Amino acid sequence: MKFGQLFIGLLFGALLGFGLSKYINHKKQQPTIATAKPVETFSTSAKWLWPDSLDAMRAAPENHKLVYEDNDVRILAVMLDGKKSEPIHTHKWKSIIWIAKPIVPCKINNYQKGDKGRLVKSDSLLIKEMPTNLGQLIGPEGPTSITNLGSESGVAYRVEFKRGLKP
Repeated sequence: MKFGQLFIGLLFGALLGFGLSKYINHKKQQPTIATAKPVETFSTSAKWLWPDSLDAMRAAPENHKLVYEDNDVRILAVMLDGKKSEPIHTHKWKSIIWIAKPIVPCKINNYQKGDKGRLVKSDSLLIKEMPTNLGQLIGPEGPTSITNLGSESGVAYRVEFKRGLKP
């Protein structure tokens, strides 16, 4: 991947996140980078089953880079080199993911709690093709990992909505 492409992608991701946060944020708040205070959300309620140690930024920091964060939104650049796997991690908020450079082929593994609370693979999905510049709204994700079976690196941007996504 060329540095210029990465820079343009990061810039676009930051601008997208900034614009979305202003749209959904009716109060003026000062943005913080990587130190936003916890807020009561769906994910911090009793409904979220997974520990904070599995959060993508903590469990898979090599693959998830913070672009922007405030009390309402967190934007991540998600990168995975060829022939590599992400550590098992979660995404506890609804989000919009934009795939700038697909990871193909890839294998997505999902996990659940097994005996003694250990994570065990529950299912896998092999993806052979994926369009570029695909955007998609997705819900919170329990423990998962992706394995890049190809030789090319992949890049995506994830805009996570901490307080929910309301039209």
